[in-house]
Amino acid sequence: MNQDKILKINKRSFITVCIILFVFMIGAYIMTFFVPRGTFDPNTNEYLPLEGQGIPFWKFILSPFLVLGSDSGLTIIVISLFILILGGAFNIIDKTGGINAIISYLIKKFQKRKYMLIYIITLFFMLFGALFGIFEESVTLLPIIIILALGMGWDTFTGIAMCLMAAGFGFSSAITNPFSIGLASKTMELSILDGIWFRILIFIVMYFILCGFITLHVKRIEKNPTSSPSYESDQEKKKHLNFDSTFQDNDHKLLHTYVIFFLVILGIIIISSALPIVQELGISIPIIALAFFIGIIIVCMCLHYSLKDTFKMFWGGLVGIAPAIIMIMLAGSIKYILDEGYILPTIINELIGVLENCSPIVGILFIYFIILVIQFFIGSASAKVILIIPIISMIADKLGISRNIALLAFIFGDGYTDLIYPTNPVLLISLGISSFSYTKWIKKTILLQLFILAVTIGILILGYYIGY
Repeated sequence: MNQDKILKINKRSFITVCIILFVFMIGAYIMTFFVPRGTFDPNTNEYLPLEGQGIPFWKFILSPFLVLGSDSGLTIIVISLFILILGGAFNIIDKTGGINAIISYLIKKFQKRKYMLIYIITLFFMLFGALFGIFEESVTLLPIIIILALGMGWDTFTGIAMCLMAAGFGFSSAITNPFSIGLASKTMELSILDGIWFRILIFIVMYFILCGFITLHVKRIEKNPTSSPSYESDQEKKKHLNFDSTFQDNDHKLLHTYVIFFLVILGIIIISSALPIVQELGISIPIIALAFFIGIIIVCMCLHYSLKDTFKMFWGGLVGIAPAIIMIMLAGSIKYILDEGYILPTIINELIGVLENCSPIVGILFIYFIILVIQFFIGSASAKVILIIPIISMIADKLGISRNIALLAFIFGDGYTDLIYPTNPVLLISLGISSFSYTKWIKKTILLQLFILAVTIGILILGYYIGY
């Protein structure tokens, strides 16, 4: 591709998302004046009311910056640095011809087996999400998958679906996901292998649902290309694609160099996601970011680029992706406002109060509902484990619900909404660098999300009746 930057934030998408997030910030600020303050005792999980209401207006205005000094601050900084390094690295890969070489090769290999390519890539990302909890890391490969989709004659949405959506579905259909199943099982005093057979069946069901959804979309745009939600912007992107004519004369050293680079990155992703000590320290993202940075410099040295040219290309990509940092800070500020107002514990306590004297089925679905609400404000699975899992365990015991079912409700509520809630920074960044607007994303995926909601509710009810 000969575009200025492969990873860059679309101006229209950026403005739209910022407006949406600012509206939610205002809503959160108003809530702090009407919802009573409260907290949970860290030892007994008992709800304790607090005095006061609201937060100072200056904290609301400065919340995108103040959040950097909060408990979530380090996470936001790490993700921001990760995205900046990613932008710089992919600009180098593009400018040196690496993307052209890789995509040309894949197009040639799968030209007559297009749908098989969809199913393989989707399975790849779903397995990574289900086994290793990889979701944020999928952004590293999103640009290449999108360009691959365009090269195969499809559209940007197909690329996002095969990569980001597949990783999200895998994360939500967790089999051994260490960030949801792993942490929550330990807190609930369950083995990570308890009920794994049922989770494997759920994974298979969700895989076929997603593959069916992507296939229907692809068939629709193959029949009528203008039906694609990104048709006009994709036409501009495709003008710069000329893979078939360039592959035969392509330098195979270039192709082999980048294949090795991505295989090494893939290995680092797997290892960093599988090692318990890395999970406990929460340093998988920094490790992957460092690997990208060092790896891309080594690649440029192997391809005989000077350090000056290397850093010039890197800086160009970094500048193109920089607006994503603003979106991350705005998304994080919503949770900061709610935390400063001490209203989340009150919301949780009120929701739990409704469960008294409920039937087990209602209790299961209400646990699911609680997670769906909390997920809007707290996207991190590990943060929700600390906050809500001990409370959910007590509710499950009181209502005669197995902890496995309660854990399943937590997994469903924690995962699928990552692909729709605008407070999830990974979704916003992915849509931004894909030049795909959030409003178009909602229109395109809302029916699938409603269908998944119905399916997961059915699975929870089925689980209860079969004694899961």
